Amino acid sequence: MAANPYVEARREWDERYADLVLGKRNWQIAAGGLLVVSVILAGGIVRLAARSRYIPYVVEVDKLGYSLTVPQPLTPTSVPEVTARMQRYEVGAFIRNARGVSTDPQVEHQMLNTLLAHSRGAADKFLDAYYHSEGFTHNPFKIAEKQTVSVQIDSILQLSPQSYQVRWTEVPHDLNGVEIGTPTHWEAVLQTQIVPPNSDAAILINPLGFYVTQISWTQQQS
Repeated sequence: MAANPYVEARREWDERYADLVLGKRNWQIAAGGLLVVSVILAGGIVRLAARSRYIPYVVEVDKLGYSLTVPQPLTPTSVPEVTARMQRYEVGAFIRNARGVSTDPQVEHQMLNTLLAHSRGAADKFLDAYYHSEGFTHNPFKIAEKQTVSVQIDSILQLSPQSYQVRWTEVPHDLNGVEIGTPTHWEAVLQTQIVPPNSDAAILINPLGFYVTQISWTQQQS
């Protein structure tokens, strides 16, 4: 029986081209799968980059800078106990940032930003009124045009679990660093509050969540 030429042609086509067509389809499927995986990975990388975090470590030190505690990562869900020693440090730093004056605008901006990040409520309003009082006589940038002011903490007395009395001395210097005038003595009472930070930004600028909520200060008679 003679072979059917159509059947033979079909067989020959299958032998020559069917494998090529099948292989092309398989590569198309594989390429599509790789594209989908690449898109998923790219999306994951973008999401991780957008959620990048800084995890600061807080360690208590003595006056010489030696560690008193084992450094531990500080996160919004694991804030270590804020000890009285830590709070005393924050109180002193708050007064130095509030009353000190630097001729370096960048340093002064940093001091004020740190100060405002540690104040809230009535204390925030008190500072705003103080720096923007009539004539801007208390504006540190205006003061820095003629002199600087260094702050020396004399004593910090804890009046209650959330209040402190601070005494300090302010020493004015001219723009060459020479002491001028007469040092003045000051006293303040601060009401404080501990609010654990709940964001990366808050952790970076106020890791202990220490805030001053009320301020009253007066100059003492020499």
